[in-house]
Amino acid sequence: MLADPRVRHIVHFAVAGFSAFAVDAAMLQLLLHFGLGPLVARPFAIFTAMIVGWLINRTWTFPMPGRPRLREFARYAAVASISSVINYGVYAAILIVRPQTLPFVALVIATAISTIASYSGYRFFTFRHRPKVHPAGPSGSP
Repeated sequence: MLADPRVRHIVHFAVAGFSAFAVDAAMLQLLLHFGLGPLVARPFAIFTAMIVGWLINRTWTFPMPGRPRLREFARYAAVASISSVINYGVYAAILIVRPQTLPFVALVIATAISTIASYSGYRFFTFRHRPKVHPAGPSGSP
């Protein structure tokens, strides 16, 4: 199944996304532990996860040649910011409408909803200039 470059690409995106999610969730829990409220802690967690996601996506999911560039990060940050606004909006709405909801549960739901927006933006805007690799090529990335 991973021989199919499209499947491998989606798996790479999922692993990158899960890694960023893990950083987001860990940072959120850490900041909650140190006394920040869930609505204040979340932007810091999102920013940390954004950096991790960019580095993984640019090197593995959407391979880019050369060193990271500020312009590329700016495009990534724009897409990630829009996705984060969607994510945070859903997260906050859940906690406001249903205050008994655990912050982690709200995080999972919000992340699932914002994933479609982020993938589309990264693929068609942030990393659109990546080199084309033939499926039979060395990395096999689409």
